[in-house]
Amino acid sequence: MDLNISDISRLLLKPEKDILQLVRKKEIPFNIVHDRIVFNKHHIIEWALERNLPLNISGTGKFTEYRIKDISSLMSPEAFFYDCELAPEAYIEKMISMIHLEPDVDREIIVQLLKSREKMMSTAIGNGIALPHPRVPLMVGHDRPLINFFFLRNPIDLNSVDGKPVHTVILLISQTINQHLSLLAHISFLLSKPSFYQAIEKRESYDRITAAVRSIENERTAGGR
Repeated sequence: MDLNISDISRLLLKPEKDILQLVRKKEIPFNIVHDRIVFNKHHIIEWALERNLPLNISGTGKFTEYRIKDISSLMSPEAFFYDCELAPEAYIEKMISMIHLEPDVDREIIVQLLKSREKMMSTAIGNGIALPHPRVPLMVGHDRPLINFFFLRNPIDLNSVDGKPVHTVILLISQTINQHLSLLAHISFLLSKPSFYQAIEKRESYDRITAAVRSIENERTAGGR
């Protein structure tokens, strides 16, 4: 489904005149169809996430496929790694060596896909957080996407958009494009909430972090947002 200027205004929480300005400067992906400015849903969400822009995917039926009710059910204690010693030049290899995968999964392929994504643009989104992820869906022997948390002993420079060193890496491996974009949008939403970000920054326990996630998600569901 193509989106119009009004849709993009609601999605990006920006006035329509600002969206038109982005179009005039060709700073946002768009198409002209029958003299109308339209936007591809997948392209625009991916564009926004790459720039760490907040997304409003609620309040309209046009983004229902990107809504995730909860990720707490996808989080597990063995996917939380504390006091990690990671180096900027080899942090991807180290993380992939640590995560839990089926024995027949080729870890080197995952490493190369993650490195390829980082060459395009750093996934360090600011405020000490990095969200590395392959650009293509991967089936890695699980019936669900993988979410792994790495809490670094010493922050590292990963060319973050705000110049701040990274203290927490959240590694995402999804199975479909929609799942990939939905997870990124949902994690970005959670990180915008002080209770979740502070739990991450303070290196709280798995139980405390998942409790923060459930509280935020329950509040969102109750509010119909």
